[in-house]
Amino acid sequence: MRPPAGCQRCGTCCRQGGPALHGPDRALLSSGQLRVDDLITVRRGELAFQPLSACPEPVDHEFLKLKGRAGTWSCAFYNETTEGCTRYPDRPLACRVLDCTDTEPILDIAGQDLLTRFDCLGLDDPLLPLMHQHEEQCPCPDLQAISLVLKGVVGRAEMLAGLEQSVLLDLAFRSRLTAPFHLSVDLELFYFARPLFQLLVPLSILCVNTPDGLRLRYQEH
Repeated sequence: MRPPAGCQRCGTCCRQGGPALHGPDRALLSSGQLRVDDLITVRRGELAFQPLSACPEPVDHEFLKLKGRAGTWSCAFYNETTEGCTRYPDRPLACRVLDCTDTEPILDIAGQDLLTRFDCLGLDDPLLPLMHQHEEQCPCPDLQAISLVLKGVVGRAEMLAGLEQSVLLDLAFRSRLTAPFHLSVDLELFYFARPLFQLLVPLSILCVNTPDGLRLRYQEH
C-alpha cells in the first residue's frame, strides 16, 4: 500500500546528511539565513551520500552541503527531540523538493546547478589563491582505487606510506593558515574541506600518534 503523500517526519533523510546547495540557495547566503561556517565543502572524489542512495559514493563534482552534527553526517539543523527542522522556513531547495513518496523532483535536481565554495567568495578574498594552491598540492585521492588495494596485500604498505606523506602535507598546509586567517574548525571545513585523514576513516585507515609522529594504520576486519 502506498504511504500517504507528504513528510512523515521519520528523520531518515536528515540523519543521512544535510542537503547539497543549489543555485537558488545563494539567496539564503546573501540574506544571512545561512553562513559559510554552516557549510562544509565536499570535494570531487570524496565519498558522500547521493539522494536516496544507501551507501556513500565518490562524487563527480565539488559541492557545498549543510554540515553535520557531533561527528556524524546528521544535519546540524535537525532537532532529534521535536523530529523537525530548526530552519524549516528557510530550508534549502533540496529539502523543499524532497518527498520520499515521490522521488522524481529530488532526482531531477541531483547534481544540477550545485554551489561550490568558489561561488560564495569574492575575487579579492585573500584565501582564494591558497584554496587553489591547496587543491593542487593536496587533492582528494582516488578512494575507490585505495579501497581495492586494501583488499589485497601487494602494494598496501607502499600505498599507506604515500598516503601518510599526503596526510602530513595536508595538515601542515592547514596549520600554517589557522592563526594568520583566524580560521575556526567550521571555517576550515568550508574553505579547505575535510582533512585527508578524515576521508580515509571509512576505508578503515586511521591516523594515530606514535613516538615517531603521526602514522597511518589499516585496521583489517
